Amino acid sequence: MDPLQELNREIQSCKRCDLFFSRRRAVCGTGDPKPQLMIIGEAPGAREDETGIPFVGRSGRLLREVMGMAGLDINTVYISNAVRCRPKIGKSPRISEIRKCSNFLRSEISILNPQILVPMGNSPLRSLRSVLGIDFGPISEVEGIIFSLGNIFIAPQYHPAAILRNPKRYERFKDNFSRLREFVDDVRRMDSGEIEKNYRIRHISGA
Repeated sequence: MDPLQELNREIQSCKRCDLFFSRRRAVCGTGDPKPQLMIIGEAPGAREDETGIPFVGRSGRLLREVMGMAGLDINTVYISNAVRCRPKIGKSPRISEIRKCSNFLRSEISILNPQILVPMGNSPLRSLRSVLGIDFGPISEVEGIIFSLGNIFIAPQYHPAAILRNPKRYERFKDNFSRLREFVDDVRRMDSGEIEKNYRIRHISGA
């Protein structure tokens, strides 16, 4: 069996935390199996819980809108979540739930080998702390920064749900994705020295 299909079967049958009791469906990642860019959201909402597909609700529509305006083809990226089952209504995932799911994210990154990770919000950053051994801090302090860890780049952004709650952040969110698209293009065609020259990359080291 394909490693990604095998991982998705494991996600769909997961019973590692109490969210298993209330979920309709566990939500697996979806998209290009050989992506340059991997987007990591927080957790499924109501629509995702119904369909088993990530980012199909209001946040997903906003994400697709902004990516389209930036010229990023959503069919060429892989979209996943820090937590694979819907948390309690109105609640963010708990640290214990994020940790229970972090091995799924670790496996996805290993299988997909993306060049660029885009964690959207605090929950994905906490999951990457478990996966990479790095404390990025809160999203409010690192959104828009591009980090370099070995051969992988991490570009944190606000989650679309945060933009829906606070529309004043919309223009910056849109601009960040336009800049991200430029970065994606430059990573394809430039060597590391040119990337360093054109972007203020912040180098980090994992555990």
